[in-house]
Amino acid sequence: MTDKIGLMLDALIHYDVDYNLGRAGWQGVRCPVEWAHVNADQNPSARLNLTLGLIKCLGCELNGDAYSLVMAVDNVTFLEAKEKLGNPESIQESDWLI
Repeated sequence: MTDKIGLMLDALIHYDVDYNLGRAGWQGVRCPVEWAHVNADQNPSARLNLTLGLIKCLGCELNGDAYSLVMAVDNVTFLEAKEKLGNPESIQESDWLI
């Protein structure tokens, strides 16, 4: 099984999202889906849980794992997001739908 947390960390680094690696539970972060926020995301509107490898924005429709994050930010399909995250062969679309 592929590491959901590792994939999320890779995506957060790629999209330059500041987070606290040592914090357990939910933490506030800037939403990386810039096109969905009128004045960018001045105040952190997204919540990130590195223990679960999940992110949820309270200002837009971002909700899910690393694949959901890539799909929202880059406006791509699941298969394209899978390819951008390294195309793990063991991952199937049905495994990641929330």
